[in-house]
Amino acid sequence: MPRRPSFEHARQRYQNRFTMEHVPHWARRRPVDDGGTLSKFYAPQFRSDREWYEHTVFPGEPGHPGDPHFCFTTGQTWPLGQWLDRPFHPTMQ
Repeated sequence: MPRRPSFEHARQRYQNRFTMEHVPHWARRRPVDDGGTLSKFYAPQFRSDREWYEHTVFPGEPGHPGDPHFCFTTGQTWPLGQWLDRPFHPTMQ
């Protein structure tokens, strides 16, 4: 049975996580049309990488949906809410 990756290995491998400590490229430049006149931006899903790790299931673990290339995250805490008026930058904390 595959074992859970270490915290450090998971941080290196899964670069699309969006936390207040790690901002992926897509979150910096991809506005979301909220259906109104304003354009919103994605907000961090977790306060820290550790919090992300604790809420994530990795390939081979029970409850993982099956794609061996992706992890599966649930229980996002949305520390700043789900949407922002401008792209998140770590100095916004």
